[in-house]
Amino acid sequence: MTNLLKDKFPVLYTVSETVHEMLFILDHERRIVFFNRQFADFAENNQLNPATGLRPGDVFRCVNALENADVCGATKFCRYCGAYQAITAALTDTERHIEECRITAENGTAYDLKVSTSRITIEANEFTLFCVLDTSSENRKQALEKIFFHDINNLAGGLSLIVDFIDSYAKKDDIEAIKETTPLLTGAMSSLNNELRSSYMLALAEKDELDLREEPCDITKALVSVASFFKETTPDKNITFVIENDREETIINTDENILKRVTTNMTKNAVEASGEEDTVIMGSRVTNDRLIIYVQNNSVMKEETKASIFQRSFSTKGMGRGLGTYSMRLLTERYLKGAIYFSSTEETGTVFYIELPLSLSGR
Repeated sequence: MTNLLKDKFPVLYTVSETVHEMLFILDHERRIVFFNRQFADFAENNQLNPATGLRPGDVFRCVNALENADVCGATKFCRYCGAYQAITAALTDTERHIEECRITAENGTAYDLKVSTSRITIEANEFTLFCVLDTSSENRKQALEKIFFHDINNLAGGLSLIVDFIDSYAKKDDIEAIKETTPLLTGAMSSLNNELRSSYMLALAEKDELDLREEPCDITKALVSVASFFKETTPDKNITFVIENDREETIINTDENILKRVTTNMTKNAVEASGEEDTVIMGSRVTNDRLIIYVQNNSVMKEETKASIFQRSFSTKGMGRGLGTYSMRLLTERYLKGAIYFSSTEETGTVFYIELPLSLSGR
């Protein structure tokens, strides 16, 4: 196809090599028959495979297609993919289609893409012109800023309100009221510190600047610590935390700070999905020299949520809120050398699992 464009469609070829977007030409089976220099450079910088004959999700190493041993466009998740929607729409009409697309690659890298498609005819054959603009850096910056300032602003407002209560009680010399309000202040401060640490860790992780520190970690104590944090910071829900373990003591060599950050996010999601006086189950077990940690709540996800759960900008809580599950996957797979997955059914509710080696160094 490259030689054909050079010889018979030189204008199209020159434009494709000049534009800033990554440009592909796809055949009727959505397979790539041509890609431009911009994608070749992008692929080299991101360890992708710039090959013809593949579909877009395959060259971007989309985790949904690869994990299901299937090809781009044939998994149950594809119908929610903006790229797939734009490409299939171009096969049926001559209009230009523009969509947002989020792809999580097998190495944990998340791509935020703006895609557009148009149908073109080359030597009496129909093809799809597929243009891709990588907006990951811009979206990442915006998402981090929105989430950080949103959460910090909420926590600061809560702290200010609690301090006002304590001040009014102090003026009345109401010592008992002050004693009852102090735990709320402690919980709010803990939440503030937690959000600051979480945002800082994610920012370092995305830039590959997060340092690992391997040390013995008592899993039961780690889970108890996380449960205690949420008991302290979410007293209004009165959630019961149950901790299950298959042995009295389980100690692995890992980075405890990163592990606790992942389990904190797992538990935060479970708490937010739970109603008042619900139960959240946290536990661990060792299987085939691997540690499995799980967090379960009674809610059930929608199919669309299941398909997009680990993408950076997806969230059921609104635009720019989807970094929790994304950071869980990033930290687990890239830094803890583990795997993360979930199930969500009427029978079991929603359960998130992380599977880790017993030692980061393999010793």
